Amino acid sequence: MSKFKIEADSEDIRIDDFKIAPAEGATLTEAISFAGGMRDFPGLPPQIEFPPFVVEFYEDGALVAKRANGTGGELKFAFNTVDQLIISVNQAIEVSRDQKRLRPTPRVTSSNLFGKEGDVIEGR
Repeated sequence: MSKFKIEADSEDIRIDDFKIAPAEGATLTEAISFAGGMRDFPGLPPQIEFPPFVVEFYEDGALVAKRANGTGGELKFAFNTVDQLIISVNQAIEVSRDQKRLRPTPRVTSSNLFGKEGDVIEGR
């Protein structure tokens, strides 16, 4: 099983040197899954497009996922690591969602709402 370095927070997901937004995670897993399903094709195309991503196929059996516009780095993987990569991306999406839900929100309080014992606070 291959190891991918996954980091996720509420703003982005980093897989090795490849950076995506959490909302792009589902599209990336679809692209990886589709590319992985092409393993037994007799003639692979140079690349497949899943906007905003492309997956390129190389003669040595490597696959590279990257953005079509070239930004955000690239993610190199092999056919035998597709399943683990999909699981890892899905887990990173969930971590990102949890971070978003659990992020503390600042609470605004006014000092005039809290008086000393016995003070009378008049309504406005």
